[in-house]
Amino acid sequence: MAMSLDEYIVWLEAAIAQMEYGAPAMANAMAEYIAERVVNDTLTQTTHSPGAYFKSRPGAPPASASGRLAKSMFTTPASQGVRSTALVGNNAKYAKLLEYGGCVLQPTSGRVMHWTDSGGAWYHARLPARGEFPAHPFLEPTIQEAIDDGSLLRVAIDAFRPYDP
Repeated sequence: MAMSLDEYIVWLEAAIAQMEYGAPAMANAMAEYIAERVVNDTLTQTTHSPGAYFKSRPGAPPASASGRLAKSMFTTPASQGVRSTALVGNNAKYAKLLEYGGCVLQPTSGRVMHWTDSGGAWYHARLPARGEFPAHPFLEPTIQEAIDDGSLLRVAIDAFRPYDP
């Protein structure tokens, strides 16, 4: 069936209008998928009891004890438009330290930091004792795995389908 130029312009404008809804739907779905995968997959790989001594190997995701890190995941919805960006992140105070490492912890008051866990009482003037705090990334590896296994692309396509002209 042939279309006149005017009919084509009307169809094209409708398609563009639909895409303005599809792009944020895709961005939101991808952000929500990553947040959910971090909470239900990455942060549940290793767990231990709150107050128990546990040391994750450098580069491994952090071990879960209280679930506070998982509860601190958030998404920020995308605004409408053909180009849309939704955000996924974590607002726990220590999330950046775990994701990137590199920092040295020192007491904010007094000469030493003190805590007690199943390994005993601990007193430290600096953590780690030598070098920098090792990274325990949880967000970036989850994103990369979702890209590599194709699940992030499938989520994006499924979210866009209702808006596909």
